[in-house]
Amino acid sequence: MSISCLAVIAAGLSAFPAFAAEEIADRIWSGGPVLTMNDQAPRAEAVAEKDGVILAVGTAEEVMKFKGKGTTLIDLKGKAMLPGFVDAHGHAFMIGIQAVAANIQPAPDGKVNDIPALQATLSEWAKTYPDRAKRLGTILGFGYDDAQLAEQRHPTREDLDKVSTEVPVMVMHQSGHLGVMNSKALELAGITAETPNPTGGVIRREEGSNEPNGVLEEAAFFGAALKQLSDLDKEGAQELFVAGTELLTSYGYTTGQEGRSTPAVARLMKAAADAGRIKIDVVTYPDALVDKDFIAKNVSASYTNRFRVAGAKLTIDGSPQGFTALRDRPYYNPPSTYRADYAGYAAATTDEVFDAIDWAFANNIQILTHSNGEGASDMLLAAVKTATEKYGRADRRPVLIHGQFLRKDQVAAVDELDMFPSLFPMHTFYWGDWHRDRTVGPLNAENISPTGWVRERGMMFSSHHDAPVAFPDSMRILDATVTRRTRSGDILGPDQRVDVMTALKAMTIWPAYQHFEEAGKGSIEVGKTADLVVLSKDPTAVDPETLDSLKVVETIKEGETIFTYKPEEKQGSLQLRPGSTGGDAFGNFLRHASAEVEEAGGHAHGPDVYYTALSEGLARNGMAAR
Repeated sequence: MSISCLAVIAAGLSAFPAFAAEEIADRIWSGGPVLTMNDQAPRAEAVAEKDGVILAVGTAEEVMKFKGKGTTLIDLKGKAMLPGFVDAHGHAFMIGIQAVAANIQPAPDGKVNDIPALQATLSEWAKTYPDRAKRLGTILGFGYDDAQLAEQRHPTREDLDKVSTEVPVMVMHQSGHLGVMNSKALELAGITAETPNPTGGVIRREEGSNEPNGVLEEAAFFGAALKQLSDLDKEGAQELFVAGTELLTSYGYTTGQEGRSTPAVARLMKAAADAGRIKIDVVTYPDALVDKDFIAKNVSASYTNRFRVAGAKLTIDGSPQGFTALRDRPYYNPPSTYRADYAGYAAATTDEVFDAIDWAFANNIQILTHSNGEGASDMLLAAVKTATEKYGRADRRPVLIHGQFLRKDQVAAVDELDMFPSLFPMHTFYWGDWHRDRTVGPLNAENISPTGWVRERGMMFSSHHDAPVAFPDSMRILDATVTRRTRSGDILGPDQRVDVMTALKAMTIWPAYQHFEEAGKGSIEVGKTADLVVLSKDPTAVDPETLDSLKVVETIKEGETIFTYKPEEKQGSLQLRPGSTGGDAFGNFLRHASAEVEEAGGHAHGPDVYYTALSEGLARNGMAAR
């Protein structure tokens, strides 16, 4: 999307009238730097709010003119105020997983950097949460990353058997695309040496035999995991969604996204919103390959109780770090069991991709498309080009999600086709070393998530977290977008780095534009919604290498504080309320995905399969709202 589109933003802002000076503010914040994200006045000293709307922005003297008898004055005490962060791509519903499973992520999000630590963490979780383990029927862990384990391999069933041989043990990879089971879990799943690989999945075997080693890829893992878990609990599923939105607020998000849902999941989230259970706005994009009619009937530009169906989602390929993204060339250094010409695979057929894009353009519905590999992006660009030629240009803002391995010519095509790139520079920290050494090699790794190429063309972009793949840590996103420093300390693609203000725009005003909400969100300007975040320090005034140490001190939605940082509590930790069935829900709704995965031809993407599971569970239990 060309920078000329900023004129569109400016035009939208001009629609808001100036407020009369005699109006009295409900709240005034001052005493710290205000970063507005408004290029016409990028910094201010104070902000006034009335009825959830920004009343005044400017010098302290100017803004204090709106002070009255009932005005609450808030001293920022040197901390920085910014617009609330807008979630460019994440999974607000699935983030709740991080509340109920053992955290087996590597540092800094967890403590599992070798297999003994993984085993110890699982054992400790089972002892600490015996009721949860009993309800789930398994010892469950989420977030291990073989790229960060000292052993540089996946755990095996033998490794997990050391946790328990009597109770099923199941761990999910951080990407959501595969997992590992112990012998008991494999037994309950019915997986033996005679079990063939399912469509869209792989059962890894012990060397020299057909015996499963416990590692299950894609559909093989989804189907096996679902078989041993029981029926859905609707209240618990809603609890997961609410918990996910609460985690987002702790990182400064005032607008969240459920980046891929089904009709049943959308209804479930809407029910939670209608019950007044969420504090932030949430947009969702149901899967275009599941139910186009539902999307067409429910898509809306306005929120109802903080929730709306904003468009459609399409998934073309899988995970780059898991070697399931569709490339235009072989992977650099894949596992030894892969053929030398292995280049990943598509999760959707060419016909499905072209048909979905054509439908979205024909119905003027925004479509977000998951595309990681160059081959997937070639397919997407061809489909968008075809649809553009057929229906003409219009302000549809189709979004490319991830674009990890975009070529420079593809970036140019994205610009020329008026697409909006939502990129994943956070990946440079979590998996940059892995991409350099294993997926694309040292040369091409320099250009993953190519924000530099995008800015060369004057394009806007957004930066996202894709949680629950990682925590939705806004400061980690900011740090990675600016520094591109990997876990090992390497700088991956110095030419692709951007300055702090650009990175902040990619978390505020530009994703607001991505969502067609730039007229009311994304910057601190008169007439816009008072969605704000307070950071511990001014991110433009600190050493860029320390950006990840900044804290979200306060999150403010429409003038009301919805999160306050408490040093004694770990930021981002989630506690389900007493008696919550969230643990049941996570285990329970997975059970029903196997049939739908097969019906979908194995095109489900990573965590997305769980939404399909939930949808099926809702339908079978008669819980889908009408």
